[in-house]
Amino acid sequence: MDEPGNIRIKVPDSKENRQKCICRLCKSYPHDCSGEILFCGVNESKCDINAKTCLCNKCPVYKEYGLKGLYYCDKVSVGESNILMRKRSKEEDPGFYQEVVNIKDESKTGKSTVGSMGSLKKFPFTLDDIYFIPAQVNKIPLNLEEPVQTSVAIGPHSKKPLQVSSPIMISGMSFGAVSKNVRMVISSTASKLGIGFNSGEGGIINEEKDVGLNYRIVQYSTGRFGVDEKILESAAAVEIRFGQGAYPGKGSYLPAEKITDEIARTRNLEPGEASYSPAHHTDMTDHDTMKGKVEWLREITGGVPIGAKIGCGDIKSDVNLLADIGVDFIALDGFGGGTGATDLYVRDNVGIPVFAALPQAYKTLQELGVKDKISIIAGGGLRTSADFAKCLALGADAVYIGTAALIAINCQQYRICYSDLCPTGIATQDPKLMEQLDVEEGSQKLTNFIELTNEEVANLTRIVGKNNVNQFSTDDLISVNKDFAQITGVRWLNGEYIH
Repeated sequence: MDEPGNIRIKVPDSKENRQKCICRLCKSYPHDCSGEILFCGVNESKCDINAKTCLCNKCPVYKEYGLKGLYYCDKVSVGESNILMRKRSKEEDPGFYQEVVNIKDESKTGKSTVGSMGSLKKFPFTLDDIYFIPAQVNKIPLNLEEPVQTSVAIGPHSKKPLQVSSPIMISGMSFGAVSKNVRMVISSTASKLGIGFNSGEGGIINEEKDVGLNYRIVQYSTGRFGVDEKILESAAAVEIRFGQGAYPGKGSYLPAEKITDEIARTRNLEPGEASYSPAHHTDMTDHDTMKGKVEWLREITGGVPIGAKIGCGDIKSDVNLLADIGVDFIALDGFGGGTGATDLYVRDNVGIPVFAALPQAYKTLQELGVKDKISIIAGGGLRTSADFAKCLALGADAVYIGTAALIAINCQQYRICYSDLCPTGIATQDPKLMEQLDVEEGSQKLTNFIELTNEEVANLTRIVGKNNVNQFSTDDLISVNKDFAQITGVRWLNGEYIH
């Protein structure tokens, strides 16, 4: 039977109870931690427990306070349901132990386990398995003082291309999932640096409505929260969100208890109404309705780039269709992309990483003869300047960062975004917790991070002998993993392509 995680508060740590305690007589008593006693009232042992037998139910303290469990020397409070369960041993795999805890939670609540941020699952290869090929004599590297173009045009053949100063852009993070302070940091930083930033699906707060208008990508999501014709008309680009890397093919949900009055107003919801984004757009279910929507958005915005964001999966087919309906850019959000909250069974088991999707998308657009017209934005688990530059070399025109931007601002990866208890002021609407994020300081730190990584991307461009980030290609890369070389079309260590 389960006992609540706070069961120990029933048992006073008194001299009388310590005298009654028989823990030291038990065959399972941890003699390496000699001196520990009254585990049912104090805490678990600091030592691993070799379970042989248990005397707990023979103890007068146990009977006096109506306890029901065993092995209190080995029990800790775990999971969202806060039940008492054995602690993880020093040699036990943390992932396995967490799976046990998740099953305990699910069996207790009947609900799927929810997690925040991107999946921590590891693939047999990653972007770390590819390296840049330095220019030496066949090609000459550039000196540090030689200029490198980092500006990028998104949707170059649209009537009003989105011109940004850097290939590094901020992905969509909605008000509600993140705090108002985060939205203010992102919009002010983007405006100052001239970089692209995405509104996310939660509408636009009053404080940022007139900030960064030349660089704001308005997200047109399945829930259509806070997006009206006036906001669309102000967009520098529009991104139709069909899915995202953390939960492709699944809708999202912000419960009513997290909907403050301001969030409700911004999302055009009734007070106390939950926010649900369906898995698909109800008015875009086939080629013709999607094409019609793209044309309508293009007309209402006066010709700004109209793009689509998809979770990475059936890339060739999806990119074929998106090209045919006339989008100006495609945002690929790979496995491992972050989120405020989603079910773990989806986050950890659906989709493919962006480094596997990018080459497919690039090749498909090349074969269709439209790559010069349609931009690719890569996202999902990208953290460093090397990640960004490698994606550019694999075929992206720009990259989206989300989690990396939040870390730069103030996030410390507590990974409890869904709880509204974020202690860094990032993923909370609690006024006291929001005080942990100073907008001016957060903006300066995000500015520093983007300026630094943008310059590092420029330096990597110099190292491969080029003066424009738009000139990166797979010829600049080599893979130490043969399978990765084959998947990405990058040369293997022997200098040859694997077919």
